Amino acid sequence: MKMNRKSTGISALIVWMGGCMLACSGICLWAIRRSEAAFYTRASLLMSAAPESAGKMMQALKSGLPEQEAAGAGLLKRYGYEAGLFVFHDFAGLAVRLSLCFLLLGAAGFFCYWWDKKRRERRVGELSGYLARINRGEYDMGISSAEDEYSRLQDEIYKTVIKLRESREEAAEGRQKLSENLTDISHQLKTPLTSISLLQELLEEQVEREEGRQLLERMEQQTEHIRGLVSALLTLSRLDAGVLVLEKKTVDLQELLTSAAESVRSLADHRKQKILMEGAEGLQLSCDLGWTAEALANILKNCSEHSPEGGCIFIRAQQNFIYTRIEIEDEGPGLSPEECKRIFERFYQGRKSGRENVGVGLSMAKSLIESQNGEIRAENRKNGGARFVIDFYSDGGNPARDL
Repeated sequence: MKMNRKSTGISALIVWMGGCMLACSGICLWAIRRSEAAFYTRASLLMSAAPESAGKMMQALKSGLPEQEAAGAGLLKRYGYEAGLFVFHDFAGLAVRLSLCFLLLGAAGFFCYWWDKKRRERRVGELSGYLARINRGEYDMGISSAEDEYSRLQDEIYKTVIKLRESREEAAEGRQKLSENLTDISHQLKTPLTSISLLQELLEEQVEREEGRQLLERMEQQTEHIRGLVSALLTLSRLDAGVLVLEKKTVDLQELLTSAAESVRSLADHRKQKILMEGAEGLQLSCDLGWTAEALANILKNCSEHSPEGGCIFIRAQQNFIYTRIEIEDEGPGLSPEECKRIFERFYQGRKSGRENVGVGLSMAKSLIESQNGEIRAENRKNGGARFVIDFYSDGGNPARDL
């Protein structure tokens, strides 16, 4: 739209200047023809007044000498005719005057267009800068009070700024209250869970039969499952509310991957699986070490649960000036087309999911990764199995999102 308006203004200016030039050219041609006619008329009058000197006059007109021209100028001056552009009483003088008027009008039009264009650019730049400050959270009122065609837009922007500031303040208060409520809920849930764990330990000391011990073990597993589920849901809620603080700093990528792998080491050992890493030596990543390790651990846990016993889980890393990529692969049955699209949805359960899997681990991993300028996608390996590709973009931005 901006380019179209600019092109339209330039086209109108070109048409205006072209019209002025054509008008000046037409007037000059008309003046030349009229001057020729006037010269012919006056020459005819001179010839008729002195027919005996017609030959000399024609000879002087065709090839007059300078002294003859000077003598003739003196005679003309005696009768009130003087040389000069603005006192020459013929059509040529009038034509020149009109041409100059048109040229002055053209110059004035150009100046008016240029001045109006600059004024509009200043006003648009002022309004754009004001909106940019608002986007940065600077709610100042430093905007011009000029009365022009942009005044109504300026008033609407001002009203929107007031409403936006009030909405942001209310949202900030709401997030703060939500954060406090989530903290209270977390403490309230941890207390009974801790009590249940202590009661289980006391019961284990008193129960002697094997069946009772098995029941207690299952109860303990369920308690741990509830604890993990509550923790995951609280983390997702804090992410949704925007109150989860991520402390980004430069960490060693090998350390990050090792920390994530250690979180699922017991599960992998129980299923006799190996976790193999390559490509992370010497690489660094700007992220929150704890939360990023937890996000990767959730992906590794998913791969371990869907890989056969004795299988391998592969972690590969690479880096360039745009992003740091982490690929996690398993040797399981792979993903269906629907699972590739929906696997990161909250509470989604795939066709191979266990009963205890409620579908929040991968959703939380996705939220944690995206909150750190990252992306994650799921796909299938060529030789079978699932692959999770995580890209952490550099501070320059996410090229895909910029487009």
